[in-house]
Amino acid sequence: MDELLDRNKRTVSNFITIILNSTAYFILSFYFMYLLGQLAVAVAAMQFDYTSVLYYHKLVYTIDTYSWTPDAVKLLFSLAPVLSLIVGVIFFFVYFGMTENTMKFKVFFLWCFIHGVVWFFGAVLAGTLLDKGFGYVVMYFYLLDTGKLIISLLSIAIMLFIAAYSTRGFLFSANSYFMELNEHNRTFFVFAQIVVPLIVGTAIIILSKIPKINFYELFILLTYVLIMIPVLLRYNTFPTLYFEEFPFKISLDKTGILMAGIALVLIRVVLEIGIPLG
Repeated sequence: MDELLDRNKRTVSNFITIILNSTAYFILSFYFMYLLGQLAVAVAAMQFDYTSVLYYHKLVYTIDTYSWTPDAVKLLFSLAPVLSLIVGVIFFFVYFGMTENTMKFKVFFLWCFIHGVVWFFGAVLAGTLLDKGFGYVVMYFYLLDTGKLIISLLSIAIMLFIAAYSTRGFLFSANSYFMELNEHNRTFFVFAQIVVPLIVGTAIIILSKIPKINFYELFILLTYVLIMIPVLLRYNTFPTLYFEEFPFKISLDKTGILMAGIALVLIRVVLEIGIPLG
C-alpha cells in the first residue's frame, strides 16, 4: 500500500497527526492574540496613569475603584476585542495570500482570524448578557434590555455567517496533507483540522486558566462551539478541490507542537507571578 496516495491516508495515525498540528497552531494563535490584546490595553491604560499586572488569566488594574473615568472604561474594555478583530481580518487576507503554499504554519493565520471573530463578537455577546467586560462599554450607551437582546442576537448571527464564509478557507488548508479534497476524504479532514482541534484547543486553554478563570471569559471561550455549526453544515456542499499533482506524506509538525507546549508552560509559569506594566 502506497502511503503517499490520498486514498490510503485516512488512517488513525494520520488523523491524530493532523489534529496535533492544527491544535498546536490553535493554541499558539490564541496566545498571540491574547497577549497582543492585553499588552495593548496595558499601554493604553498608561495614558490614564493606570498601572496593571498581566497574569495568565487576566490583566489586573492596580488602581482604586474611584479612579475609573467614562473615557477610560470605554477605551480599555473595548480595545482588546476591537484590536483582535482588526488583526484577525488582516491575518485572514494574509492566509488567503498563502493558500497555494503547502506549509502547515499557514493555518496559524486562519486560527488568528477565528480568535479575532470570537474575541470581538463573543465579547459583545458575553458582555451584554453578563454586564461584564465589553458590557461595561455597552452600559454607557444606556440601552434597554431590548437593545441588548438585539445586539446579542446580531453577534450570534454575524459569528455564524463569518464561520460559514470561512469554511472554504479551512478546506483550502487541506493542500498541506492531500493532493485533492473530495467526498471521500473531506469529512476525515474537516474533523481532524477544524472540529477536534477547536474542541481540544479550547479545553486546553480553559484548563490552563483554572482555577482563576472567570465566568465572563469562560462564556467567550464556549462561543467557539458556535463556529463549528456552519462548518459542519457547509463543508459537504463544496466541489472537489484539486491541489498538488505529486503525492506526499502526512507528517507531524514537530516545531509547531514544541512551540505550543513551550508557550503553554511559559505563560502559566511566568504569568502566574505576573508582569507589572506601567
